[in-house]
Amino acid sequence: MVVDQPPKLLRLAQVAAMLQVHPKTVYYWVRTGRLNALTSPGGLLRVKAEDARALCQSAGMPVPADLATVRRRVHVLESDKSVSRSLARNLKTKGFDVRVYDDVFDALIATAKEPPEAIILDLGVAGVEPRKFTSALQRDDSTKRTRVIVWSDVDAEEHAALVEAGIDTVIARGDAAALTKALR
Repeated sequence: MVVDQPPKLLRLAQVAAMLQVHPKTVYYWVRTGRLNALTSPGGLLRVKAEDARALCQSAGMPVPADLATVRRRVHVLESDKSVSRSLARNLKTKGFDVRVYDDVFDALIATAKEPPEAIILDLGVAGVEPRKFTSALQRDDSTKRTRVIVWSDVDAEEHAALVEAGIDTVIARGDAAALTKALR
């Protein structure tokens, strides 16, 4: 059984030291919304290690070794409970923090609250329209860099339509190795 550790909270000075920038730069990133921060009961700003890692990835900065061990978050939107359990178990053994949803709206709300690195989307989930799903993600600054991976069996025509709709990758259902490779 994989036990998730609570998020590691860092002071702004710690983030600045890791990224080799001035602490005022980190404070600016927080104030402009480029870096999410929490306010402690004492009024001090704290940054989740995974948010600092996400900033490095989105800005093309090298990820420091201290942040490289942060578990990468993936949301799975799957209609079949046994498939979602199997997929979650497989991804957790590969070091991912996996959240599973069977409702489109629950997945979008959770994605807005805690943006994942990627969303694995089953087209068999009721109410999933790929174009509307990707446009909902693109409207929010915190989720516009979230990759959407469709994990369903589709023909060439559907594949082209999905790519046109903004889907990043289409993987045949059941190909767990290709799915893990796409997440790397």
